[in-house]
Amino acid sequence: MMQIEQLLHEDDLDSLRTGEDVSLRDAQSAVYVLHQELTYDYTAPIRNVRQRLLIVPRAEHGDQRRIAHHVQVSAGDPSTVLGRMGTSTVIERTDEFGNSVVHVDAAEVEQSIHFRVRAVVRRSLDADRAPAAWADPSPTTTRLTAPDDAIRDAASTLRCRDDAELAGRVSTHVRSAFTYGHDVTGVRTTAAQAWAGRVGVCQDMAHVMIAMCSSLGVAARYVSGHLVGDGASHAWVEVFDRRRGEAIAIDPTHDRRTDLRYVTTAVGRDYLDVAPTSGTFCSADARGTLSVRKRIRLADLA
Repeated sequence: MMQIEQLLHEDDLDSLRTGEDVSLRDAQSAVYVLHQELTYDYTAPIRNVRQRLLIVPRAEHGDQRRIAHHVQVSAGDPSTVLGRMGTSTVIERTDEFGNSVVHVDAAEVEQSIHFRVRAVVRRSLDADRAPAAWADPSPTTTRLTAPDDAIRDAASTLRCRDDAELAGRVSTHVRSAFTYGHDVTGVRTTAAQAWAGRVGVCQDMAHVMIAMCSSLGVAARYVSGHLVGDGASHAWVEVFDRRRGEAIAIDPTHDRRTDLRYVTTAVGRDYLDVAPTSGTFCSADARGTLSVRKRIRLADLA
């Protein structure tokens, strides 16, 4: 495997090994290099930009460790790096859920602002790894995950005493009921709305699964991240197993437990807690357009 410094700055990600000699199905550990670029282009100059980014993987999450990372924010010319200018700041903090959050304040942006993150992440199935931390594993709902009568009725047929078994039952029920479809729902579609339509994407199935678990008194939370080999970002669910005292990560979109192919970025109560980008700016008439590029490559497998 390349040295960490090389992995952080290697431009040709296709040069990294892809692990054809060892199957991910049989592997015990994997090292990934994640590269993301997000660009906002504006139709006119803007000012007082405040941006919140959740695109850096958590420092630790169960068997996942962030080995190294760097974040670069630039305006207009990529060489104009914010954070080195007196009128701008780039600060990384940890939020209430333990996620790594980048806060960007810029006094002015003429035309565009670019965000780039490179992270090296290792996942290991080592049995000695601690379970994913969960400060308060109690059932919690939000506007997006509040169950209605239809969700409660559906969940009641799945009730069982074992939380791990329940997680599997709910995942299977949600996946079998849903048709995967883009451009039908949005990031503010509630679990009740998604369940009524029975169509949506990964975030909708995650919201519905959380709502069903919560209606049965079982804690569940939203996970954002990446599924290696899938072009877009992905979402799944963690259910707290009260008897075993651990989080069970399960993907209702594919109806399966997560494995080495899944890289966690952030956890929260719903999508809005872990939205990759959010923020504000001042302008009389400027409009912004977001474009995203993502690459994730396997650097080592064992």
